[in-house]
Amino acid sequence: MACGPGAVLSHLDAAALWRIYESHGPNIHVTVPGSARRKLAGIRAHRARHLDPADITVKHGIPVTTVERTIIDLTDLLRSDRVLRAIREAEYLGLLDHPTLDAAVQRANGRKRLAVLSEARARHTPGQIVKEELEHRFQELIHAAGLPKPQTNVKVRTWRRTYEVDCLWRAEGVAVELDGRAAHARAAAFEEDRARDAALTAIGLRPLRFTWQRVTREGHEVLAEVTAILRGRLRE
Repeated sequence: MACGPGAVLSHLDAAALWRIYESHGPNIHVTVPGSARRKLAGIRAHRARHLDPADITVKHGIPVTTVERTIIDLTDLLRSDRVLRAIREAEYLGLLDHPTLDAAVQRANGRKRLAVLSEARARHTPGQIVKEELEHRFQELIHAAGLPKPQTNVKVRTWRRTYEVDCLWRAEGVAVELDGRAAHARAAAFEEDRARDAALTAIGLRPLRFTWQRVTREGHEVLAEVTAILRGRLRE
């Protein structure tokens, strides 16, 4: 409304509306068709010579760029690993269509930082589910260390029940569980985790648990532990 006809929410704030990336910036990102350069307090306006109707939609009554166009726009502001974070969350939420993204990239021909998107997509496996920030950061540690890529959010059947394991190296028999910042608030949850670990151990898996604190602040130690366990299991 503030930026006139044809203006749409975009970039980080479109990503926040779609819930594929958190935005806490001081300004609201809006894309405005045309070349006008009107400045408004609290708004970061991005100019687009042409905004294709296929790249625009409405969510909760708000004109906004599509998920695919939003991911392209994020390359203006973010590194490839953070664009990958948005791609993974969009995949998890079932919002991303890769052929539609390909078409949006074709329409965006000439954008300066499309290589950032290409790099992010090269590291993403379509259909792979990586939920939330902690899982993404753990995957980034694994990638940086050159360790083999695990399966993610895979169902494992035990004698007790079927569990969804955050990261699984099936050949090596290693299962990693990632405990978020709000994990273990209740004693019952703590006990259930121990029962889960015992059930995974009973079918031959080696369960490992890492917290937000350890992954984000003790990444080198986490990698050393995972590497040692993987190598040890291969020698068994």
